[in-house]
Amino acid sequence: MRSLSLLPINHTSSKSIIEKSNANSSLDLGLNKKPSKRVPPTRSSNSSNASEETKPCITMSPSKVLLEHHDKLSEFEYKEIANYPEIYFLGNAKKKYSGNFCDDRLYYRSFVGDHLAYRYEIQKLLGDGSFGIVIQCYDHKMQIPVAIKILRKGKKFANIGEMEAGVLDILNANGEDNNIIKKHEQFKFREHFCIVYELLSIDLYQFLKKNEFRGASMSIIKRIAVQIIIALKHIHNSELIHCDLKPENILFKVENKSSIKLIDFGSACEKTNKIFTYIQSRFYRAPEVIIDAGYNEKIDIWSLGCILFELYKGVPIFQGMNEHDQLCKIVEIIGDIPEAIIKNGKRSTIFFNENGKLKDRTGEVVKPGVKSVAGLIKNAEKSFIDFLLECFKLNPDERFDAETALSHPWIKGNKQLNNRNLRTYN
Repeated sequence: MRSLSLLPINHTSSKSIIEKSNANSSLDLGLNKKPSKRVPPTRSSNSSNASEETKPCITMSPSKVLLEHHDKLSEFEYKEIANYPEIYFLGNAKKKYSGNFCDDRLYYRSFVGDHLAYRYEIQKLLGDGSFGIVIQCYDHKMQIPVAIKILRKGKKFANIGEMEAGVLDILNANGEDNNIIKKHEQFKFREHFCIVYELLSIDLYQFLKKNEFRGASMSIIKRIAVQIIIALKHIHNSELIHCDLKPENILFKVENKSSIKLIDFGSACEKTNKIFTYIQSRFYRAPEVIIDAGYNEKIDIWSLGCILFELYKGVPIFQGMNEHDQLCKIVEIIGDIPEAIIKNGKRSTIFFNENGKLKDRTGEVVKPGVKSVAGLIKNAEKSFIDFLLECFKLNPDERFDAETALSHPWIKGNKQLNNRNLRTYN
């Protein structure tokens, strides 16, 4: 199951919680069903209508709305609107909820054409996950399209939203980074915490899918790698860890261009204050996280290696069916987990025998290094393979950091001809 990324999930595809619809239909975005864990429909920063971009911003007071547009409000909104001194948009959905604004799993119910906070016009669903949903909206105050994450109702989810907003504030306070998503606003609406972001384009998984999973050219991969590393350097220098780096959380700024931004800091934490132990989506999860041996910012570097391999090959390097199988795949390709790491793992006894050897599901000892990174991508540049191996150091103390990664020969070396001839963008 893959997702726009609100929590670590695996790759199994499932249906979206919304169906295709005309922009003016009253489409329920919060159906009472388990949210899908699949990548959402294509996002586009050019999706807003030209008329929206040019029409003037009109602001009304609550009293004027009640006098002149009483028929456009629900009974609940008659009272609610008084809490919003400036009204920019009332909504034009054919159906509105009045009082029960979330389903039985506490996901916000909303309709295409309805409003958020009397300012944002709901346009379509972008994604969903364990923490909430993300929808595309038109900001009638700023006259721009935006993406809004709406957390599930409740203190637990509000705290998660506040932490994510706080992480982005810390990153911004330490200097703006063009490779990290920009947060515009945060607010609470009908007991749901909301974060407003700039609207970006498709993510790396959707990019690979559009290219029929054939992989990208080395020049594109290198350009993307540099931007990710620069973003990670900024994150790590800010004493933070992303904790969920994966293709779905890396979006192109504009489709058909190679500029990217990192998104979804819902699982991020401070280096000295780790909130979660279950982090990272499985295919991109570092071995020290799997066995609960403690972790630091180097888990983001492990994920980086996984992402770059996938961009080249078109498929993930470690495709475990579960955590145990994931660890087996890692050992088969990279080698034995160091004894010191196993010793520190709180969950090591689940996976290893008394001799520190990894057992597969049949109880057989897994043979280390029966495959290799070089063997899986035989035609790749040697410096690229070496870069991946640095990312895949099993001892995180030996894994290089973002600063060192920027100085690696593959990053700094001269451009080489890509003999795969799989150019995807001009």
